[in-house]
Amino acid sequence: MTKKLEEVFNLPPIDDMLEDETEAPKEEKITDIVELQDALSQADKIDRALAPVKGLEQLDSDMDDYAQQAISAFQDLMDLGNNVEDRHAAPVFDSAAKMMQNALAAKQAKMDKKLKVIQMQMQKEKLELEKRKLEFQIQKSEQKEDDTPIEGNGEVLMDRNELINSIMQQMKKD
Repeated sequence: MTKKLEEVFNLPPIDDMLEDETEAPKEEKITDIVELQDALSQADKIDRALAPVKGLEQLDSDMDDYAQQAISAFQDLMDLGNNVEDRHAAPVFDSAAKMMQNALAAKQAKMDKKLKVIQMQMQKEKLELEKRKLEFQIQKSEQKEDDTPIEGNGEVLMDRNELINSIMQQMKKD
């Protein structure tokens, strides 16, 4: 029936079309694997090239100290503002508000840094997971290629049961 349809519609044989379809995805997978390997090797090179960041803990303590000093200055200015005449209190309270903004900015910078570190760790884990998946796919594709049987000439000297019996007898002797 398909031969008649091929002749009527002037189509190429279906066997040729099936061979073309099965060959194309293999080439795409190989190029995808190669591209992913290149990208991962580039990421590894960048990771090795970047010097480890030092002093992150020092930055945390510095920001905490700065925030504490700003809060202390805020309290002092608020006390001063309450003890001066009303006409002179406005600039003092304005300065106190600026100190509180500085304290909040220091705390916010510390939190932003922590969030960026967490984000970078998550990206690193994601890249490592993709690398493991890629390595697994490569191993899987290599195993498929190696599953072809090796042809050769040989003789069967004994079957499985005879081999097990001979091993058992040697174990009894020892």
